[in-house]
Amino acid sequence: MYYTKNGIIQVSNEVRRRILIELHDKKLSLTDLSHITGKAQSTLSVHLDKMVSEGLITSHDDPDDNRRKVYSLVSVRLAHSKPPSDESIDLAFRMLSEVAQDPEGVCRMLPRFIFLGFDGMGLSAGPMASILGRLHAMALNGSLSGETLEDTVANARDYYRRMGITDASVFSLKPLTVIIKDDMPFTEGSELALGSYAAGFFSKVLEDYSGREYEVVSSEVFGTDHNYYRFILEPVRSEGQ
Repeated sequence: MYYTKNGIIQVSNEVRRRILIELHDKKLSLTDLSHITGKAQSTLSVHLDKMVSEGLITSHDDPDDNRRKVYSLVSVRLAHSKPPSDESIDLAFRMLSEVAQDPEGVCRMLPRFIFLGFDGMGLSAGPMASILGRLHAMALNGSLSGETLEDTVANARDYYRRMGITDASVFSLKPLTVIIKDDMPFTEGSELALGSYAAGFFSKVLEDYSGREYEVVSSEVFGTDHNYYRFILEPVRSEGQ
């Protein structure tokens, strides 16, 4: 599922999904895509024209060769389908049942319940969770920025802890390595989404402090109960670096 200027578009065709993956972090020409996918240019042209009209990608003249066009991604990936998980549905129901009579407890459990529910229904919502985490940090309008990187990270960690959803521990500052820990069991897919929310949150806090864009360069779910998520953030390298 991708968010476009025309609304949400579901992409199920394998060729189009491959094109979107290849265009994730680079611009490519028709010839490039043909070499990468092994598909004929005539076949790809049909898909590319359709994707441009849907607002998934855009095309423009190659600055190095105006005889050809290059394609780039202009949509945002929100989620993708996966096998449903009965375990996630069972955990979600059990978790909410334990606090159903306590409205404040329900509020604390709601994010976990939502991500377990998505995973149980077969929707991997990590990309969307990361976007929501960034929006959360954006709403704070830079208020967590400190005098130093260490101060900023400490502010973000303390704020995240006070939210009462999961615990955030900083393993190292350079590169920034954060471990999100929950005291309840999860499934791998639901912990991935919850951790992606934290990664989006921390990356935006760092961008507000430094003025540089950050990205997740490594991440993993671990632990017997899938209740740990580790991610590493580094500044995005600009061209020429």
